[in-house]
Amino acid sequence: MKHVVILPYFCDEEIRRYQKIVTRMQQFPKQECDWYFLLAASPRIEPSEILLQACQRVAPTESFQCPSQVFGYPEGPTAMFWDSMEYIRSNSPNDGGFALWFESDMAAVQPDWLDRLDAEWNTGSPPLLMGCYVPEVYKQRLLRRKKLLLEDHVNGGACYGKQFAHWMPPEAREGVFDVAVYQYARKVGKVKATGLIDFSTNARVRRDLLDRRKVILHGFMQEKDQFIDDCVAPITDRERKTAYLNPLKDSLETSRRKLRVWICLLYTSDA
Repeated sequence: MKHVVILPYFCDEEIRRYQKIVTRMQQFPKQECDWYFLLAASPRIEPSEILLQACQRVAPTESFQCPSQVFGYPEGPTAMFWDSMEYIRSNSPNDGGFALWFESDMAAVQPDWLDRLDAEWNTGSPPLLMGCYVPEVYKQRLLRRKKLLLEDHVNGGACYGKQFAHWMPPEAREGVFDVAVYQYARKVGKVKATGLIDFSTNARVRRDLLDRRKVILHGFMQEKDQFIDDCVAPITDRERKTAYLNPLKDSLETSRRKLRVWICLLYTSDA
């Protein structure tokens, strides 16, 4: 069984972030499971030789350029996702391994990051999709029924069966890929939620680095460069000594965030 870690990129800024991410991976012990990188370049950028060389110092690496001439958001990233899944379907054996869609605002933060994903993937019946579950998000409206803003799904930075493209029907390729594919994978009972991959923020990322339950942090909708810099910087003695306060700090931050959301909804138009 061999896993694939996909690094999709469309600009030089992403390449620079990936260089930092991969350098941090190089500092970890060698993973016991078998794996390789797949670098997926946007059709708008030349494949990066610099990134290729950085990744080859960590694991075997393949590089290809996504063929679909589709751009913009979310259409562009969705097209790159399906190009990558089709490439893996055609060029990687169906051995039960997974393909991890690893975006440039994600970072491996534990020395055994991939081995632990491998162990969870292989616990029980292997899924088609394993990642961070995102519940439904509603807007509460006074004197009216609440409005669905976001369907439940597994966040796109997740593990997918290497034959994922084979199992997904054409309808699953419409819309934002992570929301669309979740519904179909759930229908066949092939979804596994995991806390090993989790969201973090610029405010709390340094605390999350000390949480052994999390092996990959995703700074979704954060200041990306600062988030990655914080992920790869060494833990200080002071941070280790004050780690016992982290649950209290997390609780206070959660309460403040809920209060901000409540105030925002209170003053938002009743649309």
